[in-house]
Amino acid sequence: MADHQHADQTPTAAPAEPGTVESAAAESTIAEPAAAEPAIAEPAAAEPAIAEPASAAVEADASQAPPSRYARMAAPTSVRNVVWALGLTMGVVAVVAVLFFGVGNDPQREVPESNRVDVAASAERAQELAPFTVAVPESADGWSADGWTAKQARYTDGADPHWSVRYSAPSGALVTLAQAPAITPALIQDAVAGARSDGTVEVEGATCEVYTGTGEGDGGDGADGDGPGAGAARVLACPGEGWGIVVSGKTEQEELVDLAGAAIRSARS
Repeated sequence: MADHQHADQTPTAAPAEPGTVESAAAESTIAEPAAAEPAIAEPAAAEPAIAEPASAAVEADASQAPPSRYARMAAPTSVRNVVWALGLTMGVVAVVAVLFFGVGNDPQREVPESNRVDVAASAERAQELAPFTVAVPESADGWSADGWTAKQARYTDGADPHWSVRYSAPSGALVTLAQAPAITPALIQDAVAGARSDGTVEVEGATCEVYTGTGEGDGGDGADGDGPGAGAARVLACPGEGWGIVVSGKTEQEELVDLAGAAIRSARS
């Protein structure tokens, strides 16, 4: 009986297998939509295209970023370099000017030997162009150059040729010797402004007109300096054969006569 029951149970279990298989098949059919998940995920694949505006925004932010430290320092550094270069150039020019011209306008300052003016050499060059005998006081007989220091010697050619030498006199005053083919009002005016006649004086046989003035002449040659009588500028105008000599300065007349006499003797030689 027990065996019969066992046999009856076996056939009962067999029909359930098709249901199990169908159930599995159904599960397989239901699982098919899961296979379509890649198609649903396709919009996610388009994310790089959507991210492009973000890249542009990053570039825009980068272009609006503040300048680097080097960029901020570049402009001030360039200006500073230019200022340093200008300062250095001006310093070099100042040193050269001091070495060449000296400090200030002190007539009593000792002039270095290398800076002394060679009047004779300048006169020799001027003589090649001048229509008159160029006067060189240093070469005149009997003239003592002690205390006289030549500061400048030059010759100007052209329609109004003239030779001029500036000296520091023994008194410390600046005295100018000017020479031209003849005495002219312009030559007097260049020596002293507001010149007025103040008599005559004989110098080496030449009758020289004496002028006095209150200020510096147009040429800026004769009415400066210090020393005795520095408040008034004096001029001696001495005519000669084919030349005229004018000596001027803010000093005593004796010094002017001394230089004018040496120049006259040189011009006559």
